[in-house]
Amino acid sequence: MLHLHILSWILAIILFFAAYENFSDRQGPSRYFKPLHMVLRLFILLTLISGAVIFFQTMGGDMAAQYGIKFLLGLITVGLMEMTLARKKKKKPSRNFFFLVILFTILTIGMGIYLPMGPITALFN
Repeated sequence: MLHLHILSWILAIILFFAAYENFSDRQGPSRYFKPLHMVLRLFILLTLISGAVIFFQTMGGDMAAQYGIKFLLGLITVGLMEMTLARKKKKKPSRNFFFLVILFTILTIGMGIYLPMGPITALFN
C-alpha cells in the first residue's frame, strides 16, 4: 500500500503542475486542462484512500498522533490544490495559493519521510 501511496502523490504533484500551467490568464484553459484536472482528481482520490489505509494500519502505535498530523497536512495539501485550480479557472489571483501548495507539499513529504513507515525508513526494514 505504501508504494501505491507514493506513486499516487508523485503523479498528483506532476499533474497539478501540468494542469496549473495549462491555464493561461489571458487565453483561458488549453484543451488539455480539463482532462489533466480530471486525472489529477483521480490520483488525489487514490492518494487519500491509500493514505487513509496507511493511517488506520498505524492506529494504536506510538506515533499515531504524528500520523494524524501527516494525514491532516495531506488533506490541507489536496484542498489547496483544488482551491488553486478553482481560483485559476475563475481568473482570480491564485499565485499565493500556488506557493501554499508547494509549502504544504514539502511539509507533508517531510513528515512522511520522518515517520517510521516512511519510504527511507521502509527501505532499511
